This record gives sequence, C-alpha cells and structure tokens, in this order.
Amino acid sequence: MSIWFRPRLLLPVLGLAFTFSALGQTFSSGSTGADGALDLTAGDRTVQLPDSGILNYTTVNIPAGRTLKFGLNLKNTPVVMLAQGAVSIAGAINVSAIGAFGYSGSPGPGGFYGGNTNQDGFGPGAGIAASSQLNGSWVGPLSLVPIIGGSGGAGTNGWPGGGGGGAIVIAASLSVATLPGSQIYSNGVSSGGNGGVGASGAIRLVSNAINVAGSLSAAIVRLEAPLSALIYTGTGTPPVRSTINPTIVPTNPPALNITSIGGYPVPSYSGSSFTTIDVLLPTQLQDPIPVVVQATNVPPGSPVSIAFSGSVGATSTTANLSGTTTSSTATVYVSGLTRSSVTFLFASTTFSASLIAGLTRADASGLSDVQLAAAPGRRTTYRFLRKDGSEISAAKLPEDIRHMFGL
Repeated sequence: MSIWFRPRLLLPVLGLAFTFSALGQTFSSGSTGADGALDLTAGDRTVQLPDSGILNYTTVNIPAGRTLKFGLNLKNTPVVMLAQGAVSIAGAINVSAIGAFGYSGSPGPGGFYGGNTNQDGFGPGAGIAASSQLNGSWVGPLSLVPIIGGSGGAGTNGWPGGGGGGAIVIAASLSVATLPGSQIYSNGVSSGGNGGVGASGAIRLVSNAINVAGSLSAAIVRLEAPLSALIYTGTGTPPVRSTINPTIVPTNPPALNITSIGGYPVPSYSGSSFTTIDVLLPTQLQDPIPVVVQATNVPPGSPVSIAFSGSVGATSTTANLSGTTTSSTATVYVSGLTRSSVTFLFASTTFSASLIAGLTRADASGLSDVQLAAAPGRRTTYRFLRKDGSEISAAKLPEDIRHMFGL
C-alpha cells in the first residue's frame, strides 16, 4: 500500500513590477522573433505551447478558412503570442475547451478542468456540486494581468462538469487586425448531460494599432491601443477598450513551490493534471515527514504553513523562509497523513507590505500586512491587513497597489 499526495499550490501570479508607458511612447511587444513567421496559408495548425506559454513571432498571418489551435503544456498556461510586426487574422483562433474531464476532455489553455462525477469544478469561479451553482464562471483581474481562463463546471448526477475556455494575449509591435468573418473564441463546454458548464475564457489584444472587424467570443475581451488607433466594428462579446498597459506578462512574480516531500522531489508540473498522482510515497515513511518549500520574490523570514485536504487530523509545523528575496526555502514537518488515499497539500504565507518593492503608498492606505492563501482547486484569496489585524477591502486600496496584485 502506498500513500498518495497531490501537492497543489495556487499562489497567485502577482505583477509587483507594474509600470505605465510614458505619454506618446511606442509600444513594443518584446518579441524576440525566435519562432519566425507564423503563416497558415498551407493549412490549419496546432502549435504546441512551450513551458512558458510564450510564442515569439516576427509576423502572424491566418488566412480565411484556416484555424489556429494550441497544444496544452504541462502547466496549462495561457497563450501569449508576441509579434514584432503585424498580426492579420482572417480565419480563426480557437482556445476553447474541448470536453469534460471525465470524458477525456480538457480545458482551453489557461482554463480549468470540470469536476468529475459529484465533484466541484476547478478554478477560482468553479461550479459547486452540492449547490444550485453548477456552472463555472470567469473570475480574474479586469486588467487581464495576469490573464486567466474560465473555471470548470461541477460534476453531478452521474455526469462530469465541462472544462473552462482558455486565455490568450496577442501583442504586436506594429498592428493587430481581424477581418470580417474572422473569429477568436474561447468558449467553455458542457459534458452533454447534467453536469455544470465550463465558463468562457479571456481575450486580450495589445498593439500600436488595432482594427477589429471580426467576432471575439469570451467571458471578457480587452483591446488596448492608442484610442486614436483603436477601431472596433466587430461582433461577439463587447470589449473593454483601453490605452496600452505595456505589462504583457507580470515580471518578478512571487512564487511558492513545494519542491520535495520526505526527500522525494515533486515535479514542477504538480497539480496541472487531475488524472495522475504527483508524488507516490512508501507507507513505511516515518513521521514527521519533511516538506521543503521554495520561494522566489517573497520576503525572507516570511512564515510558511501547510494545510491539508483528505487527511483528517494531520498536523504541520511552521517555518520561516531563509535565504534571499531571489531564492529562499523553508522546511516544514507534517505528521498523520492518511496512508490509504490521496491527500492534497497547499501552502500559505503572510508578510509585511513594507517589504514589497514598489508599495510606495502602503502607509497612506494603512496597509500593514499581505496574506496569501490558496486551497486546492479554489480561488486564491488575498487579504490586506492593518496593523490591528482588521482587513482592508481591496476596493479601498490605492489603484497602483490594486494593479500590483492584478485586481
């Protein structure tokens, strides 16, 4: 008999190096051009996403009648398409979910799985099996930094829930144009039975010039360009129109990872698939079991704790991160884990807001501490605390602080 542990940490990806473009500054997508020109003249294509989810093109051309899709990577990241020149779309880009988890389906890239039979969906807006809210919903920052896909529906009455639609950013240094009859779509799906429906995802287009005449379908669509160079005559989801936020992918995001349990390394893609076990430990492993947590861009000295789902009565010590802001670790010891079933682990930490570079207005808002907590497959929660421990509503924080956390 073996113990099964599925460590799943949903620490949010936070944009703590948020910057604004200077007035009149020309936007650059940052594409290296390493992936060359993407041209679907010869036929449809499915592009395998790299681990980062970032594709670096020179130009992109999708003619009428052609469809571009993406193969999920192990981390199931959103799609980030960068182009040095122009992006022209007369055909279709499809980042929709393809089916229900229990029927070998998957969400779109950056979306979340639906739950299996009588199981909640996954993601911050997941459908709940034991409720009337079976369908998933899209929950994420309206800035789409970071961008996130749709949450999965709940499984119920012998049916699994549907997967959520994916998320895609298309950023071009020259222009983005979608022609009449073109489509970019990120739809969630149903299992075809009584299970909840997965939520649609998100689409973000960023360029010095945007002309949308085709259809854009998602839970949220955002178009960013100088307003004098932003033309929308398209159909589908009404878009948010905005000037350019040059942050495409948050830089220097805090990250917290469980790297080993009982001396056994945890794969980097842990928690990305719900059909496999991440770590299989021998039953003879004696308590207490060491769990090593590694952090980047989290203040050293921050306390780390572990919580459980699936092992009633399990206990854990706490430990402070030691090292540097760039890289630090803590070893926490757990005991009493169930030896006969899957156990989910998740980690959390609380630290002083004054230790985060860029929080220049923390004193003015009364912000003292930031608490990050995440449960398996659930919405990551952010709590902003005053010195007396009372909570500050995120809506009452200064705009620059909210942007740093993608709120």
